[in-house]
Amino acid sequence: MSGPSAFTPGEVRLGDRVVWQGAAHQVVAFQDAAAVLLAEVALTPVVVLYTALVSATDFAVLDADNAPVAPASLPAVDVPPSKAQRKEATRWHRHMVELDTGLLPGSRTARPGYEPEATTLAQRYACKSRELAAAGIEVSAKTLESMRLKWKRAGENPLALVERRPREVGHRTDPRVIEIMREVVLGHSRGSGVDIQAIWEEVLDAVQDRYAQQLDDPQEAQRLLLKRATFYRRMQDTGLAEYLAAPTRRRAQQASKPFPPYRPSHALRPGQVVQIDTSPLKVKALGDDAEVISAELTSAIDVATRSNCAVMVVPVVTGEGSPGKRIGGRATRAFDLVLLLAQCFAPLAWRPHWDPLALAANSALPLDDLRDADERFARAVAARPVIHPRTVIIDQGSPYLSEHFEYVCAMLGITIEYARKDTPTDKPLKERFFRTLGSRFSQHVMGWTGTGFAHRGLGIEKGPLYPINTLQDLAEQWVALDYQQRRHKGLRSPFTPGLTLSPNEMYAHLLPMTGYRPRVITAEEARKLLIPAWVKITDKGITIENRTYQSRDWRMRLLIEQCSGISEHNDRFEARYNPYHPEVAYLFDHLYSVEWIEVEFIHRRLLDDKWTQDLWERATATVVDNGGRKDDQLAIVNAVRSLRRSLRRGPGKAQRTAPKIPFQGLEVAAELEPALDPYAGVSIDVDGVTAYPSLPLAGRENERPPAADDLEARE
Repeated sequence: MSGPSAFTPGEVRLGDRVVWQGAAHQVVAFQDAAAVLLAEVALTPVVVLYTALVSATDFAVLDADNAPVAPASLPAVDVPPSKAQRKEATRWHRHMVELDTGLLPGSRTARPGYEPEATTLAQRYACKSRELAAAGIEVSAKTLESMRLKWKRAGENPLALVERRPREVGHRTDPRVIEIMREVVLGHSRGSGVDIQAIWEEVLDAVQDRYAQQLDDPQEAQRLLLKRATFYRRMQDTGLAEYLAAPTRRRAQQASKPFPPYRPSHALRPGQVVQIDTSPLKVKALGDDAEVISAELTSAIDVATRSNCAVMVVPVVTGEGSPGKRIGGRATRAFDLVLLLAQCFAPLAWRPHWDPLALAANSALPLDDLRDADERFARAVAARPVIHPRTVIIDQGSPYLSEHFEYVCAMLGITIEYARKDTPTDKPLKERFFRTLGSRFSQHVMGWTGTGFAHRGLGIEKGPLYPINTLQDLAEQWVALDYQQRRHKGLRSPFTPGLTLSPNEMYAHLLPMTGYRPRVITAEEARKLLIPAWVKITDKGITIENRTYQSRDWRMRLLIEQCSGISEHNDRFEARYNPYHPEVAYLFDHLYSVEWIEVEFIHRRLLDDKWTQDLWERATATVVDNGGRKDDQLAIVNAVRSLRRSLRRGPGKAQRTAPKIPFQGLEVAAELEPALDPYAGVSIDVDGVTAYPSLPLAGRENERPPAADDLEARE
């Protein structure tokens, strides 16, 4: 039997003569994954695993002259095939093998219509064409013949069946003209719609302005100046005509997307990249004055583990007055973002009214390792890991662009990367998180307004609603109980590639490779997180936001009428205050002690209830509207008390759940300096300590001591 003239590496057919273990054999049969060999010098067949046969060091396929057959060279592929192309090539390869040999790969019997001895190639082409047509694939017998010949010329390489010449965008049109066409069309993304004629005129003007010198050459002018008909065809070929005819909203959304290929955020360790964004919560709530308000949520998502590092819910109130001078309005501010960052550096405390499954001890977090590295995990903490952000990706909203936020990030060693405007794909995890938040949290909370105004329920404002503080508590419990412990299809471990993990499980997988080092926020850093104010010290004290602060500390008396020496702030002193707790501020002594001095609002004793900067501004507006002065602090304090008394009267019948205290943000988990141990460094010899003589008890000096007999009786 004559051997093949060439063979594909790793493919052996029935009847081939092969060399195995130094002897010539003939392949007489295939049994599943094994081949049956018959040696030419023996009559006993040998069964050998097919992979072991072709991987043997002396394996070779012999021709009629007992010479090794050279493997067929595979054609070069300019572009690596995609996964879909490889799958299609494998499918067509099976058809070509059956057309060529009559047998499917791995089969020992032919199907009806493909018998090698009873059918010709033409008959098999026709049979295969009918078979594919029944499956919904229209391929003629002539096309199948061309495909088989191409497959044979390529050495039976299946990739030759799916090779496609890459079609150039714009055909033979100069790429410079195509680029100008894109620029002109995208320039109308957010404007009113125009027709192709206007685009044609703008493209001609842009070409003449940009390539004025090149147009002097007749050949260049022929390439750059398109004919009108050619321009219309290129608009259709490139999809720009369809884009131009789309509605304005769709064109604006399409223009917001980055050009492919997209480059999403990648991270290999927790905290390497964290995405932060703010979105409406779509839940109605009760404000400080028991009025119905909206809320918005800000959160930080770790890219490596998909963990929610921190979450912050704040009220959204529309103020009164002109847009530039509105009073009483508020939303997420820079200080709220600072409080969000501060929560990333401390464990989330578990509350007694939470579900026990929200405890870290009942989750997949490696609590023993975390407890050994950070003593704060010895407390009752929630099932949310502590992840220190190294790089944060944020948008270009006004709170994120504040100097205070940038200063805090620099102090905590956090690098800022700004996403492009109107480009949600720069923060894809955050956009997906907000969808998850709506489906798994918001729609299960009282006050849910639906995905849009058209789907809003009737009477939402009249039903029972939660205050902002309760929404914050519910959101934190949901993160620890549901989000961190539910499997995420985008999380796969290299050790278990077929198993999806939850964010806590992914954190447990990455922790041994990256380690954990506690990074607590000290008391000094906690002062730096507060809002700065540069003040002048007088005998009356300091003034912050129209409030006077004073202290009896002797250091403050030394600073009266002094200059700090900081010229960029007009020799004023640095002070810090918390707008959610404005009853106390902190003044920094730049001259003597170089420490923070705690100062109190001079009318603090008159305000028994909790109050905030927002409540102070509302009271100030009330005093001014009634003809008072803005600097009349005592009148403003009385107005604040009046506002608080109106809340203490109790809510109406439809507002039974009105809050007792105003929204006061989150507490900064700062670690104070450890207390000094008075016995540190002192060694005591217990054996050398003399016992102090006992003293008689009062009233028992004359009592008779017990006799020896009594002691024996007691024993």
